[in-house]
Amino acid sequence: MTVILLAAGLSERMGCNKLLLPFSGRTIIESTISAIDRAFRTIVVTGHDDERIRETLSGYDVEFVHADDYQKGQRWSTLRGIREVEDDDFAILPGDLPLIESKDIAGTIRLLEKYTIARAYHNGTPGHPVVYRKIHKEALLAYSGTMKEYLSLHDTGIYEGGIGCILDTDTPESYEALQKAGLSRPGEKAKRKDSALY
Repeated sequence: MTVILLAAGLSERMGCNKLLLPFSGRTIIESTISAIDRAFRTIVVTGHDDERIRETLSGYDVEFVHADDYQKGQRWSTLRGIREVEDDDFAILPGDLPLIESKDIAGTIRLLEKYTIARAYHNGTPGHPVVYRKIHKEALLAYSGTMKEYLSLHDTGIYEGGIGCILDTDTPESYEALQKAGLSRPGEKAKRKDSALY
């Protein structure tokens, strides 16, 4: 499994790079990465603030690719990540989901045993990750519509996940709500390169 972590956006509604904001003793993006299984290959797609993102994640076992056309929107950054997937199933995960849990990523992936696409939901609201069997790679790269439109063309498995699957940090208000919640995932281990830090 390859996880494509989207970290290229401009964070225009936040007014600053939301991925680098502090949360539970680390940054938003580090909190998100901590939920990814260390056995997975993780590709971080950068764009805006490329150097700061790379510096923040320099101690993590991840790979980086830069989306030159990141200003066009998330679809383009997503496609940049998909191009890097080798012969593997893959998951799409935004970097601003600090409350997402490992069990929700794993649960969504398990649905690939029955479906070729699966998506996490919470109380009827679509969230992340969205996971694909590898047969979808070339079709996605060739598709001219939106990712949402592509999903509508296929039978998609639905995993009922926790609120962390949908609770992102797009605005100052949503960030404040996360801070007030004071939630974290104690005991989860980040994908750091230094095994002594696991």
